[in-house]
Amino acid sequence: MLYTLSLTAVIALVGCHGRDTSKTPAAGSRVAVADSQAPRDKDILCRDTTPGHPDPGKLVRDYVKRDATGEFLSSNKFWVSATECAEGGSDVAQVITAYTVDSIGIRADTARFAVTYHFLGDLLSGAGGFTAKVRTETDTFVVIHRPYGWRIVGGHGMPIMMRDAARRFWPLSRADVARLDSAARAAVP
Repeated sequence: MLYTLSLTAVIALVGCHGRDTSKTPAAGSRVAVADSQAPRDKDILCRDTTPGHPDPGKLVRDYVKRDATGEFLSSNKFWVSATECAEGGSDVAQVITAYTVDSIGIRADTARFAVTYHFLGDLLSGAGGFTAKVRTETDTFVVIHRPYGWRIVGGHGMPIMMRDAARRFWPLSRADVARLDSAARAAVP
């Protein structure tokens, strides 16, 4: 018994002090491939030159409408062509009851729109579920003109969807649905 325990300790000690393979050429090339893949994927998204979106106001209205229906829970062709350096997918989202889009100003190369959201709360994948946080906030969408059309810039990676889309597409527990419905009742003036 003592001999078996000592042998196990020796094996564990040798295993812990074994050769460091992170310094080998093979390990270096694995790291380089992993590190180079993310920038390459982002470069592809940042270089999207899909023609389209000749009207910045229509672009923002379409974007917000599609987001509200839950379409941007993962990246898609419209999102990539509508945004500059889009990144898809999210473990968090927000739930709204309504939104409005108002033009702040449009110039030859830049346009700004105020999008006012009436939030019910926040969604988190897994055990986090729905957390009520009733509020109204305004986000400024900046849209720039490129030779191939208008693109939305800035951080708009978190999905913002209507209550029915959240109920349809987000994995909500019964308790989450109850909190979501309660927040919706509290939000009605």
